[in-house]
Order: sequence, then C-alpha cells, then structure tokens
Amino acid sequence: MLEFSLYRDCFSSAGMRAIWSEQATIEAWLKVEQVLAHSQAELGLIPEAAAAALAGIRASDLDQAQLQDDMMLAGRPIVGLVRQLRAQLGDYGPHVHFRTTTQDIMDTATALQMKQGLAHVQEGVGRIIGALDRHISESGGTLIMGRTNGQHALPMQLSTKLQVWQAELQRRSDSLSDAAGRGLNVQIGGPVGDLQAYGADQGLKVKQRVASSLGLHSADPHWQNSRDGLAEIISALGALCACLCKISHNVNLLSSSDIGEVRECHSIGKGASSSMGHKRNQRASEFGEAVARLGRQRAEQIGELTLQQHERSGGAWIGEWLVVPETFLLTSGAVAWAERMFGDMVVNRDAMAATLSNAQHA
Repeated sequence: MLEFSLYRDCFSSAGMRAIWSEQATIEAWLKVEQVLAHSQAELGLIPEAAAAALAGIRASDLDQAQLQDDMMLAGRPIVGLVRQLRAQLGDYGPHVHFRTTTQDIMDTATALQMKQGLAHVQEGVGRIIGALDRHISESGGTLIMGRTNGQHALPMQLSTKLQVWQAELQRRSDSLSDAAGRGLNVQIGGPVGDLQAYGADQGLKVKQRVASSLGLHSADPHWQNSRDGLAEIISALGALCACLCKISHNVNLLSSSDIGEVRECHSIGKGASSSMGHKRNQRASEFGEAVARLGRQRAEQIGELTLQQHERSGGAWIGEWLVVPETFLLTSGAVAWAERMFGDMVVNRDAMAATLSNAQHA
C-alpha cells in the first residue's frame, strides 16, 4: 500500500522514499563494504588495489535478480552481495567483506539511512515551526475560546494555543537530535561483535576510521545485541507522530462546521465529496491525523524488537527491516501533511469572536 502510486504521497514523502528505496538500501550496503575496505587498506590489512577496485563497483553493476534468489536461499541479502562483489574483483575477491559479518554491513547501512532520514524529518519540522511563527505573529491579540473536557472553558490568547504546539514540536525536534547522538552508530565487530578477528588494537582503529568516514558515532564495545540506540530513535519518531496527531486532530476539530474557527484555503475540487457537492472537507488535518497515528503505532513495535537473545537474535532483528523504514516513511508523511495544514490554514477571527460572544450571553 505504501508503494501504490495512487496512495504513496498520502503516506510518505518522495524524499523519504528515496532514502529507504530498495536501490538506496543496496547502495548503502555497498558503500559500507567500500568504506570498510578503504579503512582496512589504510591500515595495511588488505591491498590498496583491492579497496580501489571495490570502490569502482556501482549498484547498477549488480545482478538484482540474483540478489533476490540468493536472499531467499540464504535468508540474508549480504551473502549474495558479497558473492557477486568477489566474483567481479577476481584475484582481489578474498579481500571483500574481510573480517566482517552481515550484521555489521546492514546495521551500519541502516544507521546511514537513519541519519539521512532524520535530517529530512528535522527540515520538515523546522518548516512547521516556521509556519507557526507566522501564525503567531499574525494573531495579534486575537482571543479564542479555551476548551477543556469538550466544553467551553475561558477565553485565551490564540497565540498561546499556537505557542504550545510550537514548543512541543521544538521539544520533539530536540529529542530527535538527542536520540541521534546515541543511536547513529557504526557497527564493526565481526561474528560476535568483539573484533576478535583483528589483532591488538587494529579492529578498534578500523571501527573508528569507518565511523569517521561515514559521519557516524561508535558504541563500545558494540551494539550488535543492544538495540536501545536504534529503538530510541524510532521511539522519538513515534513521539513526534503522537504530537503531530494531536495537533492535526485539534485543527480538524476547529475546522468543523460547528466551530469553523479555522479552515483550509479552498480551491476547486479540493476536499470534495463524491455525493455532497456543498462540502469542503479539511483533508490536510484529516490525513495528518491518520498518518501520524500509523507512524506512532508502527514505532511502538520497536520495543518488542529489542528483546535479543545472547549475541544475535535473527527473529527480533529481521523485524527491524520493516519497522524502521516504515516508521520513517510514515513520519515523513505526517510531517508533510502538517506542513500543508499550517501552510493552508486560514484563521476565522469573526467565528472566534462569535463563539466568545455567544458564551457570554449563554
């Protein structure tokens, strides 16, 4: 459903789909293999010519049909990838995937994609905060009826209502940055994560060089079976989605016929009904709420996937392959709808004043 051409822009942004596409994922695996080989060559562990030859391979050089066949046979995509890379490098083949393991490559690639995905989300949140700045500055001294427990409470500044939303979004953005500092880690450790295939401090040097080259952090001794950093990032996205869901739902309520204190800019056909021509449905807040709900719900699944057994647990790890990208995709959709919602939002001050007047005479 997330890939339907009819629906995909409703649930995710094109930019986020590009980050998590199949092609981009394979390219990320290949990049990690290449950076690893380059780092090992710098330390004299493999020939520089081998690293250079590997660096010349592109994802387009791979037989993707064969990758799929190998995946279904081996149960891991890197097995087939390494087989093809070694075949293409001939005599240098044994130096590909040297002293590493599948999870090293996939986890490090996932960290790279999460780094890009977080930047994409943060840019969108920044634009929402900017749009709220505009609405706050334009609100002047406008009063709106405060509502508690579904009932009229007391008049309040419209700017205060908007500032509360803005401050919450800023906290969610800060939380994403904090989570990135702990969760965007390189994974270089080998079969059981402890770098035992290397001598002395060579393994640590390789790990540090790979992290530096890719702009990632490093968790010591490793995070192969410690998924808390990744889970923190996904949970932070879920909290952002919860915030966006709440805000979108409240904007939708304020847009209802019974309240009508805000509305979306209208154009012919926008928010149309197939049976009621008079309707102008508020789609941005509606979709914003729906997609944010889905993003929050998907993010909640990450807790289940932190329950690792010993040094590796495929039954938990495999679940991340779906939950991580889909959380990013749905978050991007929720952010995009919130951008559109506040970009199109028109404040009806007359309706706000009428509500306050009616309340005074009730």
